[in-house]
Formats: sequence, C-alpha cells, structure tokens
Amino acid sequence: MQIRGVSATNDLDLTFRMYITLILSFAIGFGIIYAVMFYMGADTYIILLVALAYFIIQWYVSPKILAAASKLHYITGNEYPQIQQFVKSAADSAKVPVPRIAIAPAKDPNAFVFGRTRRSATLVIHEGLLARLNSDELKAVIEHEIGHLRHNDVIIMTMVAFIPMLAFIIAQNILWAGMFNDSRNSSSYIMLLGVVAFIVYFVAEMLMLSLSRARESYADSYSASATKKPGDLASALLKITASGAAAPASSNNSTVARSLYIVDFFNVEKDIKDLKTHINEIKELVPDIDINRLVSEARKNRGGPLNALNSMFATHPPTYKRIVDLARIKKDL
Repeated sequence: MQIRGVSATNDLDLTFRMYITLILSFAIGFGIIYAVMFYMGADTYIILLVALAYFIIQWYVSPKILAAASKLHYITGNEYPQIQQFVKSAADSAKVPVPRIAIAPAKDPNAFVFGRTRRSATLVIHEGLLARLNSDELKAVIEHEIGHLRHNDVIIMTMVAFIPMLAFIIAQNILWAGMFNDSRNSSSYIMLLGVVAFIVYFVAEMLMLSLSRARESYADSYSASATKKPGDLASALLKITASGAAAPASSNNSTVARSLYIVDFFNVEKDIKDLKTHINEIKELVPDIDINRLVSEARKNRGGPLNALNSMFATHPPTYKRIVDLARIKKDL
C-alpha cells in the first residue's frame, strides 16, 4: 500500500508545489529589483548581474555560516556507530548519497540537514536530542531528515529563501534613503518604492513558509513509511515539543534557520494547547502521553497576544496536526 506523501503521485505533487513557489518567488523578486534599479538608472544587464551575484554568494556562503554558528563536531571513525548505521541505512533506502554527520553542542533537542547539494549535505543532530530520544525515536527522526534530502528540500529552500531576504534588504535601504532625501517629490517616490518592496517581502515570505510547512508534512510521511512505525516519530515529536515548552528557543532565530529544524519552538506554547484539544486522536497513536505535564510546562513560559501573530509565520505545521496525520498513516499501514 502506498503511503500518503511518499507515493510517486505525491512526490510529483511536492515537486510541482516547489517549482511553482520558485517561479512565483523569483518573478516577484526580480520584478521589484528591476523596478528599483531601473528607477535608479541602472542598465538591465547590471540588474541581472547584481541579482545573480547576490544569489550565488548566498548559495555558497550560507552553509559555511550555518556550520560555523552551530559549532559542529563532524563524526569520524567509530564515533557514534549506531547513528552512522541509521544514517547509512536510511540514505541507501532513499537512494541518496550518505550525508556527513555532525553533532551540535546544543541542549535543545533538534535535528536538521543542510548543504548546497545532496552530495555536500550534512545531517546535524543536537546533543539534546540524543539525551531525550530512544533508539527507535532517533531512527524515525533520521528518516525524516533523509526524507528532506530525497525531496531536494535543501536546495529548494535555499533558493526560495533568497527572494524575501533580498526584498527586505532593498525595502530597508530604500526607506532609509527616502527619509534623508531633500526633494519632497523624489522622497515620496522612493518611500512608495520602499513600501512596495516590503509588500513583496511579505508575499515572498508567505510563499516560502507555505512551502516549508508542506515539506515537513512530506518528510513526516516519508519517515513513517520508511520505519513502518509512525508512533516512533509521533513520540519523538511529543518529546521535542515538550522540551521546547520547558525552555523555548530564542526569538532571534531567523525564519530560515527555524525552517531547518524538525520542530520549530517559536510556536511551542500554542502547539501544547492544541495537543490538549486533540488529545483523544493523539492517544490512539501515543497512549502514554502525559498531556497535563505538557500543558503545565507551557504555562511556565511567555505567552500573550503575539502567539496568534507568530502562527502566521510558522515554518512547520502544528505538532498536533503532524501527529494526527501520522495516526492516519498508521491506520493505512
């Protein structure tokens, strides 16, 4: 039986969504870049070269910055033999190159994969994840990350993230320039361009976030199909979310960085409350869940009116929805 999210039909659906998002993002991004630079008197070829150069630099440098910021320890020799075995087996089954494996000295339980291509990819596991998950749960998380490689998420998300970042930089600089322009008419036009650029940034960011949420759902489905035990990933997601409620991640994490993780802690308080609402559906898959403890942990943390706004910028589907989807996959299996 084909499992939702990993069949040939659904692979095509994800690919279609990815390329539509890419086309829309680049069309919107190039439009604003062209309008701004044309207004400034730049030649069309210069506009193209500037946009291309910026993208190439970001594509090349971003993985290096992420690796340095995460203080990664790359596994060599006989270190962490079980993890090496899990990753190799998962990559072979998915027919993708075996990624490099690195351990990050971070206490929050998370994992992610990054790189410029499948062959240059690195799979990162936080020390906090190793401390909280059992071997079955860890294997399910690794299969989830390999699912991202199988769907080329690493490359696609790097390219999609380029447009809102560039639009934001342009908008910020245009508005700043408009504030100090002596000519009232010229300043008005510049400010208008800046506002338009911010609108473009917002639209491009929403497109990127929508794609990010879709790719997480597909990676969950892939993991469930690969392990044949959706409950392992569901249990891992619950443990990770509960840990995030106890110690939420810093709010200064960028959207791009947050989108890489297996769970986004940015909306963790809302996730916990939603889990309580859907507890009957979740208990079927994870019968030993202690929902009262999770809710108690969530209440210790900062909440407030910003939570609703944060949900608009979620990089992942709500945890309860991911677990309910895994429960449906279990029924199919």
